[in-house]
Amino acid sequence: MKTRAAFVFSVTALLIFCSGAAPDYSVSEKVYMIGDREVRVLEHIYGESGITIFNMHDDENTAVEASLEVIRRFGGRLVELRHSGERLISFRLGTESYQFDPNRIFTSRGLENTLEKYSSYSPPAFEAVSTFASKLLEDYRLVDAGLMITAHNNGKGEYSAESYLAGAVYETDAAEVILNEGSDPDDFFFVTTRPVFEKLKTAGFNVVLQNNQTVTDDGSLSVLAGRKGIPYINCEAAKGHLKEQIRMLEVICSMND
Repeated sequence: MKTRAAFVFSVTALLIFCSGAAPDYSVSEKVYMIGDREVRVLEHIYGESGITIFNMHDDENTAVEASLEVIRRFGGRLVELRHSGERLISFRLGTESYQFDPNRIFTSRGLENTLEKYSSYSPPAFEAVSTFASKLLEDYRLVDAGLMITAHNNGKGEYSAESYLAGAVYETDAAEVILNEGSDPDDFFFVTTRPVFEKLKTAGFNVVLQNNQTVTDDGSLSVLAGRKGIPYINCEAAKGHLKEQIRMLEVICSMND
């Protein structure tokens, strides 16, 4: 039996809206197949310039809401994945079922590890997800934008800037960590370049600088950016911290002017 393991196809639809003094708004959709799984990618665009934000986890809705509000006011683009309302993407090839984290697919080692962690590894599954990752980067010019920006949400006590402190689980992934007294460590920036780190540090935010030499190759977009020398900013906030995530993204917009 043939399976759709090594290719991805897409269907595109386009809607355009205009509203008062706000920039022109358009949203387009492409549908990618990974095995039997349909993954929709929505590209929201306000105006003709501005930042590009990538949201890859389908259960991180605060990040999507904050991103849409910021690009509505400042102009820019949001690329978001939709598939099941869950963090992980599941699919079948023939009789086998697989799962993976869509932020662990941008290096070969990371992709292999995420398949093994959440299901199992096989060459056809690896090829199917690798093709999807490559098409995602290519179709939405995520590497070519000059600055990679992602928006994520975390749950209380699950993951924060404190995860990178000395003795913590991700200690070796960080070159430097700034935590401001009285702030919520769940709300922080994770970046790959020193100049961006210094700007956000001066602006008074919690910020972690990735150590591009010792960071674990988990297949995340930050690892890919570090290897390629591309400035990368993850705007990470707790679920429900909408106002704070908007404020954080607004700062990125002001840096990009």
